[in-house]
Amino acid sequence: MSLVKALCSRAPFHLLLTLFIAFSISLTAHAEKDKDKDKDKENEKTHKNSAGLDFVKVKGSLRCDKPEKAYAIDVPDRAGHSLVITHRICTWTEPIEILGTKTKGGEWDEFSERMEGKLHPHSYEVDTMADGEKVTFQTEGQIDSDKDPMTIRGKFSYTRGTGKFKSIRGGGNYEGSTDANGVMTLELEGEYDPSAFQAAGKK
Repeated sequence: MSLVKALCSRAPFHLLLTLFIAFSISLTAHAEKDKDKDKDKENEKTHKNSAGLDFVKVKGSLRCDKPEKAYAIDVPDRAGHSLVITHRICTWTEPIEILGTKTKGGEWDEFSERMEGKLHPHSYEVDTMADGEKVTFQTEGQIDSDKDPMTIRGKFSYTRGTGKFKSIRGGGNYEGSTDANGVMTLELEGEYDPSAFQAAGKK
């Protein structure tokens, strides 16, 4: 301390003032960097669309058992052309969180057109949330095979919900596979629009 006092007593006032200003600028710069880091972390969860609305990113993993119900009807216009309906029971191994509530499990109902060794599936997943409410999303994709194991990819979109999820809006992409026993696993990544719930609450 004696050395610091000695230096301060000898240094001109304008030099001390300059050092003080430089120190203040340095502290401000560090504070701004910390704010930028916080913003970057927040932007990993939200972003704005072209209309300036905030969307919240979601990500999850879904495992669906081998179809417990399956029906097929042949279309008599060519060999290998048929329409297939299946029903699966699913569990979220990595739940998606919406408005602070996580998905638990659901039922997957799918209609597919089998043609030329490929499947063109359209499906609905009705999920039960941790609070007992329901959220539904629909999917559309293509599978480059009609026999297990298969690689699956496509898009999903939220269509409806109950309770606080009634006005849900959003969607994303999914990809996954079925194993030799017909068990399906999917990775889903997308987003939802929280302003849709706020708008619904104002009505």
